[in-house]
Amino acid sequence: MKPPTSGGGVTCELPYNGSMLTNLLALLAVSGPILWLLRPHRWRHAGWLAAVAPAAVTAWLLGQLGPVSQGITLNEHYSWSQALGLALDLRLDGLGLFFGLIIAGMGTAIAVYAGYYFEKASTLGRFYALLFLFMASMLGLVWADNLLALFVFWEGTSITSYLLISFKLTDSNALEGARRALVVTGIGALAMLGGFVLLGQMAGTYSISGLLALPPNTFTGHALFVPMLGLVLLGAFTKSAQFPFHFWLPGAMAAPTPASAYLHSATMVKAGVYLLARLHPALAESPLWFWALFSVGGITMLLGAVIALRHYDLKAILAYATVSQLGVLVMLLAFDVKLATVAAVVGILAHALYKGPLFMVAGIVDHATGTRDIRKLAGLARSLPLVGAAAILAAISMAGLIPTFGFLAKELLLENFFALIESGQTQLGWAGLAATVIAGALFVAYSLIILWEAFLRRKPALKAAKIEHAPSALFVLPVLALTLVGAAIPFFLTAIENTLFAVPVAAITAAPAELHLALWHGWTPIFLTSLLAIALGALIFTQRERVRKLFASGIQVSGARAFDGLVDGLYALAGWSTRTLQGSSFPTQISIPLLAAAGVVIYAVSLNLVADLRIDWNAVPTFYEVVLPTLAIVATLAIARAQSRLSAIISLGLVGVVVLLIYVFFSAPDLALTQFLVEVLTLVLLVLVFYRIPHHAYPKQPKHRSMKYLLISLAVGVWGFGMALVAAGEPLFPLISDFFSLNATAAHGGNIVNVILVDFRGFDTLGEITVMVVAALGGYALLRASRMRPIKAEEDFEEPYDA
Repeated sequence: MKPPTSGGGVTCELPYNGSMLTNLLALLAVSGPILWLLRPHRWRHAGWLAAVAPAAVTAWLLGQLGPVSQGITLNEHYSWSQALGLALDLRLDGLGLFFGLIIAGMGTAIAVYAGYYFEKASTLGRFYALLFLFMASMLGLVWADNLLALFVFWEGTSITSYLLISFKLTDSNALEGARRALVVTGIGALAMLGGFVLLGQMAGTYSISGLLALPPNTFTGHALFVPMLGLVLLGAFTKSAQFPFHFWLPGAMAAPTPASAYLHSATMVKAGVYLLARLHPALAESPLWFWALFSVGGITMLLGAVIALRHYDLKAILAYATVSQLGVLVMLLAFDVKLATVAAVVGILAHALYKGPLFMVAGIVDHATGTRDIRKLAGLARSLPLVGAAAILAAISMAGLIPTFGFLAKELLLENFFALIESGQTQLGWAGLAATVIAGALFVAYSLIILWEAFLRRKPALKAAKIEHAPSALFVLPVLALTLVGAAIPFFLTAIENTLFAVPVAAITAAPAELHLALWHGWTPIFLTSLLAIALGALIFTQRERVRKLFASGIQVSGARAFDGLVDGLYALAGWSTRTLQGSSFPTQISIPLLAAAGVVIYAVSLNLVADLRIDWNAVPTFYEVVLPTLAIVATLAIARAQSRLSAIISLGLVGVVVLLIYVFFSAPDLALTQFLVEVLTLVLLVLVFYRIPHHAYPKQPKHRSMKYLLISLAVGVWGFGMALVAAGEPLFPLISDFFSLNATAAHGGNIVNVILVDFRGFDTLGEITVMVVAALGGYALLRASRMRPIKAEEDFEEPYDA
């Protein structure tokens, strides 16, 4: 299966030897830290400078619409380990271009907006650094043509989003929301990695374009298909806040508004949707795929819309509205038909162009009045006319009123279910249509609530919040720009439908796509159904207080509370195990793993799992083979009988010297030198440590406890002796020492041990170094933790987003 074209033309790969995609990622990754160093908070209009890099990416991507719509794709390949299938493969096709335009275009507007939102705050530079790193990770994710590279960029978005959500280091709500988001999406990412490994094994390649070129039955008929699909869907559902993992998204709204507007309307939460769209050609023929996406997406769509009505905080309402809309997109991707794919593509862009501006409006309102509680807001359309205009344009699009972009997306959604009914799938069609009408009515209701209560009514329900800091026109300009783009698109469908929309549709359906979109089709059953949803939404709006009370009086099930309860339970279990296993003396603690190791040897011997031990009873030991073990035994007895710590340390050192001499006599000078250095360092450290510990810290042990320790020591001695015999016996597997000897010179090394460490086992050494670096960073963070103790943020708006 070759990459599809958008209009039925011939598909081709562009003879492209450049590195433009990599350069654009590098541009964004470097621009953020440079802005941080330039200290942009000192400049009033620093946002315009920050917008240069994402604007350049957007302009270049717009220039690729023509070539990509003709079926031309750009590919870049950077091999790392061909044997392991590790490579950085980037590919710009219709779907990557579509998402790239959303990411870079929204990023341009957010960069300008953030400059005025933070004003003179010294943290603006740090925000830009994190924002641009996230933007680069997100673009890498949608351009990656290798499953493992996609996972790396996926994790890049998780880490940078965590840092953006927890940007306010003194806000405990932000820290908790960031932790919750990282844990949930991180668990999903690990599951997804497992699914990717299975998928790569099934396809014989980790190349995304390569596996999509295979017949779909390559996967659906495979024995590993079900676990693979389950793991991949778990990653997508957690990232895109699908039920039952939806609870992390509202808590993440504690992030600064520019981050919320960018991450949670157009980019991060769309990563799971992108993954489902990217793998759609290979997996969508499976009934398991369909029912998983249809049921989870449908539940999320209804649940998010219902919960949105319960809240009074602008960002909380928009957060749950986002959850609901993400459910719509996931539900549409369940279908393996062109019409549903068109509805999903239009819905993705429409959602970005109305939800992003609404989040930005919420930030401006909070910036101007100090609150986002709609009970304290009224008449903002008159006092803040530009903000009101942007809010009205975006909100009526979210409600799906004609002639907005949101109306077009809703019409396509309804048309999909009418097509199911006409094709004979009446039960599925009517069920989907009913759920869509209910969700659409709720969309209308909370859109009208936002407009009326915050912008149009004259008096608020509570004490009115005053406008303390009116926004400038330049502050509102990026919001207006996005809303005007969304408002204009429905009137230019003929000009853009077979470029902007057809290319991602063709990539998702793996077939040529020629679209004929229209804003008005007459008084059709679809339009009448849309009017029904609007009427029901208006009715809910008029009875909104009764509806809120009804929802409040029902059973309150909080995903965040359940998650926190699970985490608290894990902490309690860890505390119990720590008190039980580690609450006793150090000898008791160390006895547990030592006895477990001895038990393994005893188990192996009892079941005759040990091969020939090769014990030569006729061999006569040499002089040093008798003297050295005797010295070691005497030194060991001296340790046990020592009356002072210094005597025990000296005796322990003598045991180390005996081991050193054994290495010398058996012609291992490098090991002898290593043993000498370790022995000296250990003795020095022990002396320094015991010098600081009070003598009474180690009271004299009673006889029965000493006997217990003696038995444990004998068991461990038997274990060590048994392991030595097993190591000297018949090898269970072919030896690899000859391989190292023969290939050490090929690695340009004269010392086999060094070659093993830095070449043959280079990744192990890298992992050990990484562990030490991470441990050092953790220790550094603990040392600094006392300086940054989070305090409870004092907010005058509704706190809990955790339903």
